[in-house]
Amino acid sequence: MTTAATATCARLKAEVRPFRPVAVQLLRMVGNSSVPFGKIASLVQTDSVLSMELLKVANSPLFPVRFEIVSVLQAIAFIGSDMVGALVATTCLKSLAAGRSSPFIVACWRHNLATALVCQRLSEAMGVPESNGYTAGLVHDIGQLALLTVFPDYEKALASAGEREIHPLEVERELFGLDHAEAGRWLLGQWNCPLELQNVAARHENPPQAPSRDGALIRLVHSGSALADLMGMSVLESPLCQDLSQIAAALPETGPELTAPSFRRLAESVVIKINGVEQSLGLG
Repeated sequence: MTTAATATCARLKAEVRPFRPVAVQLLRMVGNSSVPFGKIASLVQTDSVLSMELLKVANSPLFPVRFEIVSVLQAIAFIGSDMVGALVATTCLKSLAAGRSSPFIVACWRHNLATALVCQRLSEAMGVPESNGYTAGLVHDIGQLALLTVFPDYEKALASAGEREIHPLEVERELFGLDHAEAGRWLLGQWNCPLELQNVAARHENPPQAPSRDGALIRLVHSGSALADLMGMSVLESPLCQDLSQIAAALPETGPELTAPSFRRLAESVVIKINGVEQSLGLG
């Protein structure tokens, strides 16, 4: 690691609020189908702050219900233990974005949430559990969100990159000695988050060409991020967007999900959900 990268990581470690320990335990636990429902519920209830945040998310448009969810047990029973990780990841990302007035941070939150919703929708076609697709999509750009939080000058550099049509990765390496994918991988590793999430953060910009560990999930998130940009949910004002046919070609398993009419319906659904979630959680 270069001197610049080491200094950047030191700032990130000191200034970015890590995921709550119970949240990390839950992210590692919910991927294991043999873990009893009761054990998951008991662990959530040991952290009162996390419990309250989970209830806010459970009652947001991400999980629309006709009645109010008033307890952690009820939330887990309703959404299913396999989706607890999605709830946890949403509360963790919310804690990083909450209270920030920067338009770039808000845009990064929206991009991540849009990617999560797209990945959740396309997961089945890729043979990926919905909860895994959603969670991976949500945290894929956590490195960028962290860099925006710690380094105010990064916003100007991003704006300049969009105007000059320079890829943000190049700007990041010049400024910080590493890019946001590397920063995200490093942070998630520091917090002992699941390896598949670390791999997604590290490789979502450049998915592996050959089959590899978490290859399908990484390809899904890469394409989900491109679709979020195409929906107008980009951090850059003038993103270097792919068109729909390019994205569909890179993700042939999705078939009819990526036709022009289905994409328009998906985009409408994503925008409505994000607007509702921001109102529910006090973001935006």
